[in-house]
Amino acid sequence: MLGNILGSVASSVLGGGEGQSKAIQLIQTLLQSQGGIQGLIAKFQQGGLEELVKSWIGTEENKPISTTQIVDVFGKDNLDNAAQEAGIEQHEAPNLLSEYLPKIVDALSPDGKLDLDSLNTSDLLQQGAKAVFGKLFN
Repeated sequence: MLGNILGSVASSVLGGGEGQSKAIQLIQTLLQSQGGIQGLIAKFQQGGLEELVKSWIGTEENKPISTTQIVDVFGKDNLDNAAQEAGIEQHEAPNLLSEYLPKIVDALSPDGKLDLDSLNTSDLLQQGAKAVFGKLFN
């Protein structure tokens, strides 16, 4: 449900931008396969990148994540499967995630907190998507 709402909101905000649309499809697929945003964050914590994720959630500047770190966290097979399911080229997945995942997590935590209990509400997702994609076009 979370992924469907995010996809709908992002599509309306983006107006069909190819890179952003691909990123949203990929993130939706990963959300579904990894247990939602909590599962994604747990993957980063298990991969030793908790401080990196905290920078995305916090109010300070987002620390960048490399494509190598993305592959290390999710595993090549998981990324390849998610890319295939999302209908994108497998080699594009790490690039899209390294560019957009920090922005999405940042936008879902506007006050420096990620309220996991509220993540099923469309209001939060609309706010997050508008914040992310509004910044992309400024």
